[in-house]
Amino acid sequence: MKRVRLQAAASGSDNDPLSFAEIKELLCCAICDKAGADTECYIIDVYPASVVYQLAGDEALYQCSYSIDATEVVTLGEPAAVEREVSYVPLQAASGQLLAAVDGDAGFRWRIQICKYGQAVGQPIIWPREPLVAAIPLYEGARVFCLNDTQHVAAKDRPMGKSVREIVGWVENVCDTGTGLEGDFVILQSAKWLRDMAVDSFGQGKTDLFGFSHDVQANATTQMIAGKPFKVPTEIMSVDIDVVYRPTNDGKMLRMTAATNEPKEKQEMKREQLVAAIKTNRPELYLANQAAIDGGSMTDEGVLNLLAAAPTTVGANNDSPLQQMQLLAAQALVRETLAACGLPEPVQAKLRTQFAGQIVTETTLQAAVKAEKEMVDQLTATGVIHGVGQIRVMRESGEKLQAAMDGLLSVTVADSMRDVRPFTSLRAAYTELTGDTEVRGFAEPGQRMQAAFDSSTFSFVLGNALYRRMINDYRETTDFGLSRIVSNVRNARDFRPLQAIRIQYFGDIPDITPETDDYTDLGTVTDEKVEYSLNQKGGIITITRKMIINDDLTAVNRIVSRLPRAARRTKAKRAWNKFINNDTYKGDSTAIFTAGHNNLGTIGYSITSAVAARSAIAKQTEPGSGERLYLRPLTLAIPTDLWDTAVTVNQTRGVPGSANLGNSMFQYFGINNENIFEVPFMTDVNDWLMFADPKDVEMLEVAYLNGQQEPEMFVADNPQMGQFFVADKLQYKIRDEYEFEFMDFRGAYKAIVP
Repeated sequence: MKRVRLQAAASGSDNDPLSFAEIKELLCCAICDKAGADTECYIIDVYPASVVYQLAGDEALYQCSYSIDATEVVTLGEPAAVEREVSYVPLQAASGQLLAAVDGDAGFRWRIQICKYGQAVGQPIIWPREPLVAAIPLYEGARVFCLNDTQHVAAKDRPMGKSVREIVGWVENVCDTGTGLEGDFVILQSAKWLRDMAVDSFGQGKTDLFGFSHDVQANATTQMIAGKPFKVPTEIMSVDIDVVYRPTNDGKMLRMTAATNEPKEKQEMKREQLVAAIKTNRPELYLANQAAIDGGSMTDEGVLNLLAAAPTTVGANNDSPLQQMQLLAAQALVRETLAACGLPEPVQAKLRTQFAGQIVTETTLQAAVKAEKEMVDQLTATGVIHGVGQIRVMRESGEKLQAAMDGLLSVTVADSMRDVRPFTSLRAAYTELTGDTEVRGFAEPGQRMQAAFDSSTFSFVLGNALYRRMINDYRETTDFGLSRIVSNVRNARDFRPLQAIRIQYFGDIPDITPETDDYTDLGTVTDEKVEYSLNQKGGIITITRKMIINDDLTAVNRIVSRLPRAARRTKAKRAWNKFINNDTYKGDSTAIFTAGHNNLGTIGYSITSAVAARSAIAKQTEPGSGERLYLRPLTLAIPTDLWDTAVTVNQTRGVPGSANLGNSMFQYFGINNENIFEVPFMTDVNDWLMFADPKDVEMLEVAYLNGQQEPEMFVADNPQMGQFFVADKLQYKIRDEYEFEFMDFRGAYKAIVP
């Protein structure tokens, strides 16, 4: 698989130095290309003139030299197998993790914003405050990874998750700030490159060079907001954090913090001191694991786990390094066990409080978890929770209310909601959602409202139902013949001008005698460029307080049923008018129908003129080669006034009294006239159009903003707290963003009859 590096246009100079991430990505692509198709590699370390890497499926490590020239072309040396050299650094008792903390070595601890509450940037996800705050214990101690794009994709398919090779640190001291979650990001000494990058970027005032995104597994519900489905997590089950260059939840570095507030003499503990403590307190454990401990194959985390099992003397000095390490290891065990137990969060919180500040063994903790599971089982009578368990997400009241509103407006609901009874009236829906029984338009102090709903809920729920009804009707409404003339559909990311390129054709492939002749250069094909920008359509619909008081569901249905037809018609009219008005073809800056294009006639519709139009379309030639395209007309487009004439020509077998008694256009446009299309926007009673199949030739292109091919609906008024209406009305904004442009003139013919 050929890998290419995609780099967005930047405002800086082309001579700006490459960042570490860019160098790493260039090296990864070069190594993969050199190793062969479909090969994946993992960059272990990058040095100024060499790189250490590992190939997927190969446990060996390799090192090779490299150079990168001014055009970002990578030259690799020959790889050599290497081995990882392991050395041990001091352990911080204050954090319970491996960290080199020496005087003057700053920048390994940063205060970060992990995520911000609200809608994720560029993703259909809403992050509410409540489940994130409830998951703070999971964020506490969460691993931080730094993966490249290939590893991100591969990690999803690995049963065991991401690789420990890509761990760059963890977070701790996580708290709720009211607007998001913050915590301390502790960078591992092995990820010194990341520390250097952070210190360097902050020192130069570039504080947003990279950020953080949280990778969670969660139970979630789906909510429709402004007509679009959004996932809303209700319970978070596990958490990882990734270092990324484009965060989705405003995860960012805030400031550098001190490594720890503890005195240095209480910070450090050598590995050999830990081993000595195990020998003294649990000699049998040391003997059982001596080979792994002394040989270095047991990690520092494994040593900590052994230490946590060591007996503690009651009344001993709790400030001793041994007890500090035991306490930290025990608390880590509590976090990991509770995160995987499947118990409801309130029960987990109870156990965390119960074991806070205690050196607890795994046996004691598992016994407590088992007892709580049995209690939950007795209370819920749903059966025993097996393994890690699974908390079932029941339908929330919001989903039921939305389904009831959808049913009121005859919108099809999901199968799981078929048992929800629709509201009986518009006023009943309003009262149920707001508690405003008299439809006064505002909430009295202490007035009952649905749990977790605010004063804007009714407008959003009604808006969602109206939008779904509009889209259902939109999809069932005729497209006014757009499918007969549109060849290309494309996605526009913004409102900047779009460019469409029409590539010309090659001529005939020449004969070749490979034994004596060289292959002939076929030459370079030219192209025509067409440039255009999106057009915006929009308007407001209004639901008044009077309609709700009068329970006028018929009026609401009329309003929403008119929208789809209006949107379809508006879109189709913009497309057809380009042909009707003979607009400019930007490829050569002339009208789409001209004598020079050989697609313009002046005779009213008849057998003779139809044959002439068919012949003109069939004789259109390939740009560049001059060979005939040999297109076949598929659609005859006419005003209503020409319907009788067009059908007569299509269904008459012969022409009595003429020299030629046959009709070559007999049923040419369908046995049942199905390819004769009345264009409602053609006002000239004599003009007519003929089109080839848009699948055979480019004719008209349409571009939609962000691929949104259907109109959108939004709440136009955002009521203030306690207020249900603005000026006694609810308003919804309708928006549709698209544009049509000619791609070629060769598939269309028009007769402009004087």
